[in-house]
Amino acid sequence: MLTPANLFRMMTEFIFILLGGFLVWLGLSNRFLHPPNFNPRSPAWLGLGAILIYWGARAWVGTSRAARTSSRTVARVGGSSLILVGFMMLALVVLEFRAVGMVLAAAGAVLAMRGFLAAVLSLRTD
Repeated sequence: MLTPANLFRMMTEFIFILLGGFLVWLGLSNRFLHPPNFNPRSPAWLGLGAILIYWGARAWVGTSRAARTSSRTVARVGGSSLILVGFMMLALVVLEFRAVGMVLAAAGAVLAMRGFLAAVLSLRTD
């Protein structure tokens, strides 16, 4: 039987699916080009990338002593996806501006896949 914690985790991962879908749409439609103040080389993007990497590494390390359950797998998937998206955000600093849309779409795809996989894993009962 599903516990309320598993259902809440599944709903939380649904937010990541929506966020990933939004980033894919934003990256592929080039909607970010219209505001004149979008600058992927700004300190805010660097900070976002660093925070995502830190958050993902902390989630990954926090599961090192946990039992091998689906909760540990969900935390590891979440941590590794945040690290990957953080490095993608940091890559925006060195990429050409025309490649920014594809990187945003790829980051969104990573988040959407993370949300789907973690939602499926959260439905498992150990």
